[in-house]
Amino acid sequence: MAIELNEKKESNSITKKLVFLFALLFLIISSIGYVFLKYVIIVNNETRIKELNQEISSQKSKEIIELETKAAEAEILVGDYKILFEERANIINFFTAFEAWAHPQIYYSDFTFDVETRTATMKGSVNSFGPIIQQMDIFQNQQLVENFLVSNVKLAEAGGVVFDLSLTIQPNLLK
Repeated sequence: MAIELNEKKESNSITKKLVFLFALLFLIISSIGYVFLKYVIIVNNETRIKELNQEISSQKSKEIIELETKAAEAEILVGDYKILFEERANIINFFTAFEAWAHPQIYYSDFTFDVETRTATMKGSVNSFGPIIQQMDIFQNQQLVENFLVSNVKLAEAGGVVFDLSLTIQPNLLK
């Protein structure tokens, strides 16, 4: 039996040597593969990635320059419209004020407004002469009314009174 044990040890040691050689060979091949990947393939890919990033950056810059040029042109146009918008007459202020001044029994129609002269012209209709006189008194007491003129006062065919009103307002009402 002693001889048999020695033979098993010899076959085991050859098997161990073969396993060790295969493991060593695998380690060497793996190390060579790692070095090749790390210092050849990855470096080449990093260089290629840098080149592509620079190419993208240069293309992006051209697009951004074109967009900035278009944005600058649009800004000039918007600036022009902004000046016009800010300098325009704010007619809404007039309507808000006129609503407070208007006599509740008088109905106004055919309204026109001249921004340059700040004059509103309209036609009014009412049941009697009394509200017209009261309306004139209201306009006289308004500081924002620069001038007013009631003209063409006449009796309407269907009853009541019709008249024309021209009303000039202070310039600060349109700001």
